[in-house]
Amino acid sequence: MGQQRKGANSKKRIADEILRQIGGSVIFVLLLIAVVAICMVGWLIITSKETELTQESNAAANQLTGFLEQYTKSVEQLSVNPDIKDVMTETKAGDDMQQAEKMEAVMENLINIANTDTENVMAVWLSDLDASALAQSDGFVSGEGWDITGRGWYGCITEKKTVLTEPYVDSSTGKMILSAAAPVYGDGGEVLGAVGMDIALDHMTDIMSGYRIGSKGYMLLLSENGTFLYHPQNDIIQKNIKDVDISRNVIDAVMAKSDGFMKYRTEGLTKYGSLQQAGDTGYLVLSSMPSSEYYAMLTAMIIALVIIFALGIVLIAVSIRKSATKLTKPILELNHTAQQLAAGNLDVTINITSENEIGQLGESFRKTVSRLKEYIVYIDETAEALARIADGKLGVILKNDYVGEFQKIKTALLNISDSMNQVMIGINESSERVSVGASELATASQVLAEGAQGQAASIEELAATTSTVAEQVENSRREAENSAKATEQAAAMIGQNQIKMKQMMDAMNEIHKTSQQVVGIIQTIEEIASQTNLLSLNASIEAARAGEAGRGFAVVADEIGKLALESSRAANNTKELIEISMEEINKGNTIAASTMDSLKESVSVVDHVNEMIQETAENAVVQAENMKQLRAGIEELAHGIQDNSAAAQETSATSDELASQAEILNKMVQKFELCQ
Repeated sequence: MGQQRKGANSKKRIADEILRQIGGSVIFVLLLIAVVAICMVGWLIITSKETELTQESNAAANQLTGFLEQYTKSVEQLSVNPDIKDVMTETKAGDDMQQAEKMEAVMENLINIANTDTENVMAVWLSDLDASALAQSDGFVSGEGWDITGRGWYGCITEKKTVLTEPYVDSSTGKMILSAAAPVYGDGGEVLGAVGMDIALDHMTDIMSGYRIGSKGYMLLLSENGTFLYHPQNDIIQKNIKDVDISRNVIDAVMAKSDGFMKYRTEGLTKYGSLQQAGDTGYLVLSSMPSSEYYAMLTAMIIALVIIFALGIVLIAVSIRKSATKLTKPILELNHTAQQLAAGNLDVTINITSENEIGQLGESFRKTVSRLKEYIVYIDETAEALARIADGKLGVILKNDYVGEFQKIKTALLNISDSMNQVMIGINESSERVSVGASELATASQVLAEGAQGQAASIEELAATTSTVAEQVENSRREAENSAKATEQAAAMIGQNQIKMKQMMDAMNEIHKTSQQVVGIIQTIEEIASQTNLLSLNASIEAARAGEAGRGFAVVADEIGKLALESSRAANNTKELIEISMEEINKGNTIAASTMDSLKESVSVVDHVNEMIQETAENAVVQAENMKQLRAGIEELAHGIQDNSAAAQETSATSDELASQAEILNKMVQKFELCQ
């Protein structure tokens, strides 16, 4: 029962299926709604952030524009002052502008203008083009050699329009200032000079620092050429945007003076901002907000929505699971009842009070159980009949009348009784025949096994003899191969001796030739000795003729004669010895030639013997291979005979076992009570 419940629990449950199908669809819809909601909220938040940054940049740019335009308008109004025109018209090249007639009134006017805004206006000035001179409201007057063309505001004269210069550090105060300058025209339309104001940037930086975008956002101020005029980090102020770590798209936008919202990286962080121009001043304002703060609200909203939808999904899943469990509880009770019925227990009670389809199913189960209880009588009688058959009593008598499908059971039981009775009679007769045949087969198998064992013994002796012959043939083959190698070595040694003998004959012939040359040299020596002896004789004769004066010469001539005679004797002896040596050399040549002929005949004989041994070795190899094949065939035949012997023995044993089993089968069949 526990295993059945375990198997049922391992299967899919209806509650799980309901949760998977209905809950899956609901969860999918909720997830889809969550994704759409997150996308819409994200779009709204990002759009609002973009709008916020753009509006902040516009507000800062408008405020900066209003601040700077008041000074550009002031210098434009100052440029049309008639007293200033008269001063510049009066002053010529080389004149002192301070000596002009209306210069005092002009300076008073400049001082009054400067005093109206002492916080931002550092000085009000005018500069004459012809005299290349400058006079300021603070009392500064340019000296000799002062060049008007080197000033930053000189562009208002060349371009003939009001300009705002790039910021620079005032040498006297150390403050960052810029100049607003306007050209002064004469009555003929020519440019006489320029007027302007030096404005401190403190108020502009205060404007920029006053802007706070979120908690970490700020505003940046750049000049026309991209120089930072305000930055939260003081070390970046006065640096050009090209010299700081910032994305290329911001640099390009500043250089092109283009407005717009952009995403950029600076100092290793991703930021968002809007670039706006401050009217026609040339200055630019860039808002800056870190990406973490830019997406902070979106991230918080996503987390909140995810938590809300997750809680909703869990709540829906729990509700569906409770409803499904309540719905499937009667089904589980019916399943438990069905398992008891399947196990054969018909004494069951069904308590289903549902008024839906499940209640109808429970009522059907109750009717089925009632009908099954009526069939218990049939089951008992059928069980009794089957028990008689199990005890060997094949005669079956069924007293009850079976109705419905149970009629088939009655018919089947009667058929089983008749069929088994006929089968047992046939098995009894067949087992007797099998017993007789098994005994005869066992006797024949025993005779066959004894003959096979005798053949196996003979084949084993033949295989042993063949192995011995094969080993002898193999040894003969190896000895023949060794003899062939030895004769090859002997032939090689004789060939080498023949070569050495030929070398010796050549050396003896060379000695013979050399001896003949020596004989010729000795003959020459004999001729020289004869000539020397003749000269000695002539010298003795001449010395005798000379008398006492030639006595000493006669002695020398006598000694030379003796020496020539001894040389002739030595040459004759040497010649005789050389002739004897040449005769011995000729004899040695004759013996060496005879030896060479013998060596040649020996080489021929050894080669012939080597060929015979090689042929013997090849025949021995063939014989060894044939013996291997013969040995393999005998071994294979021995294996076959051994297999036949084993098979015969197994057949004999099987026949004995078959006879024994036939006897057992006869005894078992005799236990059944057959109906004759």
